[in-house]
Amino acid sequence: MKKLVIVTVALLMILGLAGGASAASGLNSGSMAINVGMGNSVYGDIGVTRITGKYFMDRDIALLAGFGFQTSSGDYDSKFFSFQGGVRKYLKTDDLSTFAEGRITYEKEKINAPGFLPVDVDVIDFSVAFGAEYFFGKQFSLEGSVGVGFGTQDDNSTNEDITYFGTRTVGVSANFYF
Repeated sequence: MKKLVIVTVALLMILGLAGGASAASGLNSGSMAINVGMGNSVYGDIGVTRITGKYFMDRDIALLAGFGFQTSSGDYDSKFFSFQGGVRKYLKTDDLSTFAEGRITYEKEKINAPGFLPVDVDVIDFSVAFGAEYFFGKQFSLEGSVGVGFGTQDDNSTNEDITYFGTRTVGVSANFYF
């Protein structure tokens, strides 16, 4: 149900049905933004908090750099950390700004849960995504995106290397411009 809600919100934003109030976008050359969102890792279906910085080289091109993390303890002991970098090209820079982006991501995930085989993986992933960002004001926006990617997964517990290709989970996140 949670994924259905996220998909619905992202599609509404992409189709421009996210509202009619006029707000100036915060997309300006030299400006910066912080993006905060929840989503899944490339490897698995866990809740990961991702924080990404954006630096605008031009009004419609931004460099991206960020990290993700998740940790839990108890019966389901897990640790996750990731680094990512990329570039985003805005196709439209209005209140509803559409974009395309490319990213490279490194993820490290360890899971130790009773009754399951331990997981210890390293992932290098290349992906492209398409989405939209809706500005509610000059310094705040929400965005959603969908994408595809490929990469390699090194399973340290079984010494297997796997190459994969597939879709990316839809993500919805908040942007704060300054």
